[in-house]
Amino acid sequence: MQEENPTPSEKVAALRQFFVSPPPKKGKHHRILVFGTFDIIHPAHLRFLTEARVATNCPDCELVVVLSRDSSIERIKGRKPIFSEEQRLKLISGLRLVDYACLGNEGTDHFRIILDIEPDYIVLGYDQLLEERPLLEFIQRHQLQTKVLRLPKFESGDLCSSSEVRKKVLQMYNSEKEKAI
Repeated sequence: MQEENPTPSEKVAALRQFFVSPPPKKGKHHRILVFGTFDIIHPAHLRFLTEARVATNCPDCELVVVLSRDSSIERIKGRKPIFSEEQRLKLISGLRLVDYACLGNEGTDHFRIILDIEPDYIVLGYDQLLEERPLLEFIQRHQLQTKVLRLPKFESGDLCSSSEVRKKVLQMYNSEKEKAI
């Protein structure tokens, strides 16, 4: 991966190579892993990615984002995402905060990817459905030195979740629709 602002495609290509042979941490001391859907990217997502670095006290680390698969979102949340997994991968890879981004595993074995990425930290959002106990058991079973942190809720103003963004868009659409009648 190039040091100076790689394109999303370069980040994805670099991650494919990453899984073949994980690179040294580019002179950086730690690797942080976060999971998420990142369907409608909003300011709270950016804050989450920034706070992941702050919480681990390693601003000069690699940040790896694992995106939920479309099938997982449908199974867990009971709805399809707005953007496909490939579109979400391109969007999140385009963020300067993100060093690598990849799609998570299909099925229910979400944690297997942790063995490939070898993170020093896994940072969870305050509202992530991912339970810490099974994650910690997986880490212990595989004798990893990975630390797990859950961020507290932080104030981000209005529209700090994708569901709030969806509701607002629907309200605005319905309001405009009523005006047109």
